[in-house]
Amino acid sequence: MRAQRGSRRGLRAVAAALAALALVLAPTALDGTRAAFSATTSNAGDEMATAQLQPPSTLSATQSCASTPTITRRPFRGGAGTTTVTAAIPTGTTTGDVMLAQIAYPGGPETITAPSGWTLLLTTSSGTRLTSAIYWKAATAAEPSVTFSRPAGSTGDFALGVVTYVGARLSVPTVHGSGAGTGTTATTPSPSTTGTTTEVTHFLTQRQGLLSVPADTAQVYSGSTSSTTAAVGLVAAAETFPGPGALPTRTATSTTSDAWVAQTVVLRRVAGTPTAGLAWTASPSSWGSGYQLARQVGGSTQSTGTVADPATTSTTDGPLVNGTTYTFRLAAYRGSWRSTAVTASLTPDC
Repeated sequence: MRAQRGSRRGLRAVAAALAALALVLAPTALDGTRAAFSATTSNAGDEMATAQLQPPSTLSATQSCASTPTITRRPFRGGAGTTTVTAAIPTGTTTGDVMLAQIAYPGGPETITAPSGWTLLLTTSSGTRLTSAIYWKAATAAEPSVTFSRPAGSTGDFALGVVTYVGARLSVPTVHGSGAGTGTTATTPSPSTTGTTTEVTHFLTQRQGLLSVPADTAQVYSGSTSSTTAAVGLVAAAETFPGPGALPTRTATSTTSDAWVAQTVVLRRVAGTPTAGLAWTASPSSWGSGYQLARQVGGSTQSTGTVADPATTSTTDGPLVNGTTYTFRLAAYRGSWRSTAVTASLTPDC
């Protein structure tokens, strides 16, 4: 019994010693916890996590284009015939030039055989009295003379005028328009263009007459064929249109009242190199360091950069490629923190 009582007294002594030791260590453990909590709440990085870095907003992307020379013309060439018509190529024509050819004849539309490489752009008829057609081609280094043919047995004069342009785009001149009527006054159409500093050529044709060169345009060529019963008169007049927008109409007059056709073709300058102008509303998180900008094509990042000032609200990015769709992603940043991104897309067409 005495042994058991002694054992219990020993256990109580050990328990008391352990309790005393716990009281000694407790302040240290509590102080450590308090120190860690205090350090965490005063950490600027953790404070950002609570405040959240806000993104910029209203990102927009607009194109600007490097200027290119205005379009110029080489001296025209012309010809006349009945079932075939031939003209020399304008002197100096070379690779990189764009050529337009106008053919005109009395009557309604016919099946015309064009030289190799020439593509029909538009055909316009004034009833069954008169037809005018415009063809185009991208010039090569050594262009031969050009010959157009109409069906055997066709009657009336067959006229041709060829003009070469320097500094025009080597693509189909898709902006064009036409009109037709009868009388002593012809009015040109008014197509719209998105281009700037474009070269506009008005092709004016009349049966049994010759229309005037419209005011505010410059003569490219003017003349009539010699037939007394089925003659055609050709006039080409040019002007530079600042664009973009709808072209103004022009008026030509004649002393003869007969069928007429007015066709307008707009050529754009050789494409300039585009650049994107980006603008946005600044992030409301004034403690951000600036912005990170990424340019993407087809979901793949093409380039990245930074704007190291949170107050900045615009920048430029380029050079770009015409016809390529770009997506721009802009996010605010501070250190390794990033906000969500705002996006804007642009497909340049200079």
